[in-house]
Amino acid sequence: MMKADNMAKQRKPGMSDAQIKEAARHFTILSEPARLKILRSLMAGPQTVTGLVGATGLKQGNVSKHLGVLYGARFVNREKEGTFARYSIADADLFTLCDLMCNRIERDAKTLAAVLQSRR
Repeated sequence: MMKADNMAKQRKPGMSDAQIKEAARHFTILSEPARLKILRSLMAGPQTVTGLVGATGLKQGNVSKHLGVLYGARFVNREKEGTFARYSIADADLFTLCDLMCNRIERDAKTLAAVLQSRR
């Protein structure tokens, strides 16, 4: 594992206050579990609202509302197909972000499991 001081040396220069505020806004948008469910479903490929309702178990109104927020933040694209709209992931960096968090959660779970196992 890389030490914090080594990681800091590899990073780009610090963010401005405006960039920090915008990053916080994006993380706030991603903090809603329903939106993460929708994004997880879209990672399998483009879907309509109806498909997302079936995939997430959320109600149609909720899916539409959250898609509006995700679309406004440019996390998803929307392509009209007649009376329907098909949604897709707008930026491949979202896959990277999700992978980073999933890997972190998995690492933390393994560490906790090892600690609990050693206490037996």
